[in-house]
Formats: sequence, structure tokens, C-alpha cells
Amino acid sequence: MAIVIREMLPSNRKLAFRRQPHLLDDTGSVGVWITQPAGMVVQLLRDTVATGEIARFISVDAYQKLVSVMRPGERAFFIYDMALMARYESEARVILTQWGLNVRDKIEHIVVRPPPEMNKLGRMGIQTIAAAMSLAGVQLDIVDDIEPFLREENLRPRISLT
Repeated sequence: MAIVIREMLPSNRKLAFRRQPHLLDDTGSVGVWITQPAGMVVQLLRDTVATGEIARFISVDAYQKLVSVMRPGERAFFIYDMALMARYESEARVILTQWGLNVRDKIEHIVVRPPPEMNKLGRMGIQTIAAAMSLAGVQLDIVDDIEPFLREENLRPRISLT
């Protein structure tokens, strides 16, 4: 990968893993690692508005890549480091919530790290999604740091996506 992601991150932020993401959206704002055990870690790499386009990148492009390496019947972890999210557009919220409900049988656990300065309305939006997912039988946790969860579940980037 020609792009050096570390140079794009604010100085007080670090990549979820030492290696470069497996996938980048067209703007270079969203990095995705496909993990072992099965999962994907989505990290915003710079201040980003979560748009419908970004939601489709996550729910279509990244998800297809994840499913291509999963074993039949395997469930996956979905970790979202959204600390650099400037705004969460309604279209993105609808796309990601509907997608999550549609693929709930493939979800082991969802972890979301919202922006630390997110306002009450934004946090309420995430909590509403968490409630909907909980009613659908999916565990969703909101955390201040994804690293402890990555360590606890021993999630690490896959060496190869083939």
C-alpha cells in the first residue's frame, strides 16, 4: 500500500494495529482491518463525517471482504473506532442499523468507540442503535478505548485475505 496512514492520523491518535489497514475508503478517511478470529475493525483515520457513502463502504465493501474469509456458520466481531467522527448523518445511521439487523445472525459482538466529545444527542443515537441491536439478540458495547477488547478477544489482523 503506497499510502502511509500514520502520517494522516492526528499526533495524539494511533492505528488500531501496527500494520496498515486491509481496506481504505476512496477518501482515505476510513481504514478497515479484517481480523482473526473473524471480525473487522473499522477506524476513522481523520476527522470524518459519517455519510451514507461511508456506511455503504463499511456495510458492502468491507463486509463482503470479511464474509469471503469466514467459515460457514462462523460469527464475527465488529469493532468501530469512531473517535474522529465529526458528525453522524441520518442516512449513515439508517444504513448501518438496517445492515446490522439484516446480518445479526453473523454477529458475535459489536463494540463502538464514539467521539469523546460527542454531544448527548449523538450518544442517545448510538444508545438507540444499541437498544435495537439488543432487542435483536446482538450484544453492543459502547467503550472509551477499543484496545482492551481487542486484547481480551485476541483479535489481530489477518496476514492474508485469501
